[in-house]
Amino acid sequence: MAHRRPSLGTGLRWLRGKSAGRRPDPLPPDFEPALYLDLNADVAMAIEAGTIASAQEHYRLFGRREGRPYRPPTASAELGGGIAGPGTYRYPYSTWPDLPPIAFAAPRPGPEDARIARRLIAAWRSGAGRSPVQADSEGMWAARTQGFSAFHGALRHGDAGILADLLNNLFQSHLAHGIAMGRTMATLARHAPDPFAASWCDRLLRLSEALGLTPIRSPEQGEYAAPLAGTLAHHAEPARIEAELGFPLAFPDVGAPFGVRYGAGILPEHAFSHAYAAWRIGQLGSFERVVEIGGGFGGLAWFLRRPGRRYTILDLPFTNVLQGWFLLKAGLDVSLAGEPEAAVRVLPWWEIERDESYDLAINQDSLPEMPPETAAMYIARIRAIAPLFCSINQEAAAPNTDAFRQVVVPDLVARDGGYRRLSRNLFWMRDGYVEEIYARR
Repeated sequence: MAHRRPSLGTGLRWLRGKSAGRRPDPLPPDFEPALYLDLNADVAMAIEAGTIASAQEHYRLFGRREGRPYRPPTASAELGGGIAGPGTYRYPYSTWPDLPPIAFAAPRPGPEDARIARRLIAAWRSGAGRSPVQADSEGMWAARTQGFSAFHGALRHGDAGILADLLNNLFQSHLAHGIAMGRTMATLARHAPDPFAASWCDRLLRLSEALGLTPIRSPEQGEYAAPLAGTLAHHAEPARIEAELGFPLAFPDVGAPFGVRYGAGILPEHAFSHAYAAWRIGQLGSFERVVEIGGGFGGLAWFLRRPGRRYTILDLPFTNVLQGWFLLKAGLDVSLAGEPEAAVRVLPWWEIERDESYDLAINQDSLPEMPPETAAMYIARIRAIAPLFCSINQEAAAPNTDAFRQVVVPDLVARDGGYRRLSRNLFWMRDGYVEEIYARR
């Protein structure tokens, strides 16, 4: 869901040195520090990183002037409710006869948690300090190495219990910010559910259209925004969608996900993009050896699981912990750094230098956010290890940090010179995104 909140990537660097000389604004009488941090992930991160002292200090120095939310939100009448950007939606709310309720899963601790957490700690320690360059401490994701004191403390001190407790609530915590929906989105969805329910329905309809199960409306032919006739289930019945996808449209009960009840469980909105990408990749070939550069929380790996397939995720050590937890708790055969290899390998990013080859390399929604030299390194290395490269990314070239702007994948590929583009299409699930297939020359 596209939203109007400040990004985590710019928050920490921007705050450094900015408070000098500012006259503090008054604190509202109904200001709630905990709610303010729920609603502003970058502020919570800045406090954990020691960049600013408290929620109160941030609001008095910056928050009021920036228009930061500090009260429970109320959705307005405009598309998106003033919470989500109007560009989130292909169709207005009126398209849906009824908006489904948002469901929130509770954390699900299990007897395997301590064992999984100990493995994650050992894998994280095996790579701590071994990064050959500082690419994981620059760009939009640098904040992940600076905040989250409880998370990093559990890793450093080997506290499996604390780590498991944090990860059991992954999708409703700031740990998931920028990777999935996270604590800010969960807070907003509880207080103002309609924009989130409409966004979820919008994604479901987009998937059904992409699969050819629902006709696409045309603004040149009739009423584009007229309500759909019939129920949501009529237009997107799970059995029909899963038959076309070729796999279940189901999300594991791991990390306290939230979304809409669909089929037998809760389906979070971000699952639609991963399921669609898995379906598109399946149309290209069977691909026994797949590598994903920047694997999010492991959602695409979940939907691309197949008997006989070898799947490797290469990412920041911080994110490897989230991926390992999600995929291991979901019951997949997973190996972590330093372990005997399994069907799914979760490894730190520098393992891309291994002398290995793959049938397909994938990057979804992360290359633009890397420092330019890091992204260029990946493009060159992908060409060396895989004959095909699937990219699903945006091309806005927005500011990344105060040092550089986001990169554009076709520009990187053109400068590399070692690829030819096989296809370029708009991404069905999110406006402003492009899906491309490149082949090695």
